[in-house]
Amino acid sequence: MIIIALSVALMLDASPKLDLTVLAPPREAERLENHPAPSLSVAVTLECTARANGRVEDCRVLGETHPGLGFGEAAVALMQDATVDPSPQDFQFARTIQFTP
Repeated sequence: MIIIALSVALMLDASPKLDLTVLAPPREAERLENHPAPSLSVAVTLECTARANGRVEDCRVLGETHPGLGFGEAAVALMQDATVDPSPQDFQFARTIQFTP
């Protein structure tokens, strides 16, 4: 009788069932599939205007090594409070920002 009870107990699967579904929204999952994460680094080149008073304004993305992952927007945000030495007139300049893991 003990052998029967033991064999029945061994046949039952008492392990917990785990739900392994991805919790990311479908659009986020699609974006990650279409644009794999960069393994080394990302470079974003910006063009900005330096005003005569030293304020940096009107930055725009000229190029990205991995477009579509948000690094361009991040680079523009980093330049939002940037300043340069005052000069006699406004001028444009380019800057490359390197994002490393």
